[in-house]
Amino acid sequence: MSLNTALSGLTAAQTDIAATSHNIANVGTIGFRGSRAEFADVFSYTPQSVAGTTVGSGTQVKRIAQDFSQGSIVGTGKQLDVAIEGPGFFALRATTEAAGAQATTVFSRAGAFGMAADGTIVNASNQQLLGWPTAANGQVLSEALTAAVPFQVPLSMGTPVETTSLSLGLRLPTDPAMSGSQAAVPPAAPFDPAQPETWAHRSQVPVFDDAGLPVEAEMFLVRLADPTLAAPETTYEVHVIRNGAAMAPDAGNTVSFGADGALLPGTVPLVFNGTAGSLSVDLEGSALNDAPFQVVSASHDGRSVAALSALDIDPQGTVWATYGAEQRVSQGRFALVNFANPGGLRVMGNAAFSATAQSGDPLTGSPGAAGFGQLRSGALEKANVDLTEELVDLITAQRNYQASAKAMETSTAMTQTIMNMRT
Repeated sequence: MSLNTALSGLTAAQTDIAATSHNIANVGTIGFRGSRAEFADVFSYTPQSVAGTTVGSGTQVKRIAQDFSQGSIVGTGKQLDVAIEGPGFFALRATTEAAGAQATTVFSRAGAFGMAADGTIVNASNQQLLGWPTAANGQVLSEALTAAVPFQVPLSMGTPVETTSLSLGLRLPTDPAMSGSQAAVPPAAPFDPAQPETWAHRSQVPVFDDAGLPVEAEMFLVRLADPTLAAPETTYEVHVIRNGAAMAPDAGNTVSFGADGALLPGTVPLVFNGTAGSLSVDLEGSALNDAPFQVVSASHDGRSVAALSALDIDPQGTVWATYGAEQRVSQGRFALVNFANPGGLRVMGNAAFSATAQSGDPLTGSPGAAGFGQLRSGALEKANVDLTEELVDLITAQRNYQASAKAMETSTAMTQTIMNMRT
């Protein structure tokens, strides 16, 4: 009898040491919830037992209780590191790689998130963060757990537009000596972009294709006529090269400037045609001056897709995304979950839990609402483990183990004494 009692004490002390060691091992685990072994004494009763003289039969492990107290918050500066200040859990969707496997929802306090290649917000275990859809202004559309979906922040936004119109403001030199490498006015040889002596000026121009991507495009200016007393105009011939191919002028491709250096009316815009479509070139505002060639302004009607430039999370859990220079747009709101009995949650590992009948059904709410904590972006909640306290508990458990071992040794010695008795 006493041997079994001592053995139960050894088993209990070993379980206590294991629980304490588990806490110590995870003192650096983000969002970890500490645990403790809880025991109860064992008594055996029979109808013939006398209450005043009944001796106990040892101890037993009743449960490993989880500690859901608040852990310390530390700043990290990383935008997708999120800590919960107060009650609540993040809702995560855990998927498996098995074909046809159904995704399950787990709950965690660990808020170290990152962004996958497709814009999905995930943790280190590749579990997807769940959130509620919102309108562009941040208004939540539904707060039901069944309505929560994995957060996916688009990496770009907008519709691409191909460039069809180009506006340039040029400053062209009045002095023919500033006409680049052009050999003569007009040039003796036909225009050839590979022959600098056939053109005076060259410049890159902004052009987007139908996918909103910039394409290589250049404009060349050939000086055709210098001003004279009889004809005071200065004339240039315009050529456009797109993706290495020359675009053909629709009607004409010459522009003229008067004696005052201003662009003569009726010479713009110029229209060029190519395999990718037509391009209108407007040189309105261009003029001659006593300085080298210069492009003073350039604009076009093409538009690229705006890339994600900033991501913010407010204390209410709304995720705001900014694309290019546009206003920020809401991408959803964090779904927080709580339980009537968090101690009844099942430990799943990776600092995550799952609901059970003992924990009750999940209760959902927005961060900052009644019964739910607020979020702090750029911070993480550390494990709620006091290392000093755990070391003291470890020493206590070790002494309990040694005492139970001594009790077992004593019981064995008594049994051996009886076995050695002789009549």
